[in-house]
Amino acid sequence: MAFTMRPATEADLDRLVEIYFSAFKDNAINVRVFPEASPQSRAFWRKNLADGLTEDFVHLQVVETAGDTTSGTASDSEAKKILAFAMWDAPLKATDPIPAMPPLSAWPSDGDVAAASEFFYDLERQHKRFMGPRQGAPAEEQQTPHWYLELIATHRDFQGRGAAGALLRYGEQQADAAGLPCYLDATPDGRPVYTSAGQGFREVDSRFYLGGEYEHVFMIRDPRPSSS
Repeated sequence: MAFTMRPATEADLDRLVEIYFSAFKDNAINVRVFPEASPQSRAFWRKNLADGLTEDFVHLQVVETAGDTTSGTASDSEAKKILAFAMWDAPLKATDPIPAMPPLSAWPSDGDVAAASEFFYDLERQHKRFMGPRQGAPAEEQQTPHWYLELIATHRDFQGRGAAGALLRYGEQQADAAGLPCYLDATPDGRPVYTSAGQGFREVDSRFYLGGEYEHVFMIRDPRPSSS
């Protein structure tokens, strides 16, 4: 399948929310915290993605079909369809704090707020644990600069066609060019993709949530020599 990548725009937000819920439809955390039929859940993710468009360090990228205008019946923009997106956070200064999760009051009240607190605030703790200041760093440092894959999602109708790999390489290539690591947390289903030779992430921990019902993994990718 031919596709292209570009930065997301405000006009894409509703489609990105649709893709998110498609990608994580069977995810135990998502089902509990973000009921799919809940307007609050959709508003939460629309705001989260919209906020990403306003942050200079956030790279919200979409992959869409290349478009087919051979029929002459549709414009190029009408023929294109977004298949997947990723939110990469570019490195901040070592003296900047690792960005915090939203406050508890922001989570959908018709979802499982206790599960949100257990899971998402632990993701923040693990992020600080693995990408905090280097050993022996000056006291004012709060993190090791890195590229952070905050979110990646492919609509279930288009999974396995290379869109996610392209979005991963977007951040990996920039990290390699700067000689910086990448960090992500993911569902166990993502293990084979992230740890493949082509991507090069290594698992540094896995943790269980919801009384052992749900496992989540934490991964780091060391920089590789830049091909540029």
